[in-house]
Amino acid sequence: NRIYTGRFNLGRQLQEKKMKKCFVCAHDRLDRGYTNKMLESNGNIIIIKEIPCIVCSNCGEIYFETEVMVKLENILKMNVSELEVVNFQKVA
Repeated sequence: NRIYTGRFNLGRQLQEKKMKKCFVCAHDRLDRGYTNKMLESNGNIIIIKEIPCIVCSNCGEIYFETEVMVKLENILKMNVSELEVVNFQKVA
């Protein structure tokens, strides 16, 4: 799976196929976990809870796999209200 970083805009792809270490601090321990994100799309705000991610155990940088990014983009397309809170596990 390709990995996307949580600090960059949706859709920015990193070239590495498999992460060996954190791109921010170069620490070599990455763990699977969950995170919450607030995103803005077309002036609307959506808070997405319990998003699966990869987290650096040293600096806390968050990365998303390709499949998760595609689902996040689909969730953003579904957003119709000005402010919405969704659980990733229930809508993805």
